[in-house]
Amino acid sequence: MRGLINLKPKTVCTLVTLSLLAASLTGCGGGGADTPELGEVTGIITLDGNPLSGAEVVFEPASGAPSVGKTDESGSYELIYNQDASGALPGQHTVRISKFGEPGSPSDTENQIPAKFNANSKLTAEVKAGDNTVNFDLESK
Repeated sequence: MRGLINLKPKTVCTLVTLSLLAASLTGCGGGGADTPELGEVTGIITLDGNPLSGAEVVFEPASGAPSVGKTDESGSYELIYNQDASGALPGQHTVRISKFGEPGSPSDTENQIPAKFNANSKLTAEVKAGDNTVNFDLESK
């Protein structure tokens, strides 16, 4: 516990976010009949016209569990609802996109994406039943 007191606020925020995401991925019930209807969500994220690799994407519904994804080297992502199901709950979502440096590097606690796309995100997306393609073309300025 004492070690957490000495962490930077951004690090604590990151740890809390990762813990919540891990809890939502392991969730109760694990899938099957307990998994609600989901819409499949894929897309591409760019930053200043370039593919954004290694970014975390979180779709947060008004109620219910969030879905998460991670972009590959081409900026492509696919959302995961829990360990047994991909997709996101149908409805309106707040979207948060974050990217941190490699663990142990000087930038590991600094979000490399502007706050307007994560902590103060105004990004939204509507998820419908079936397949959804949701692309984001972010500008750093």
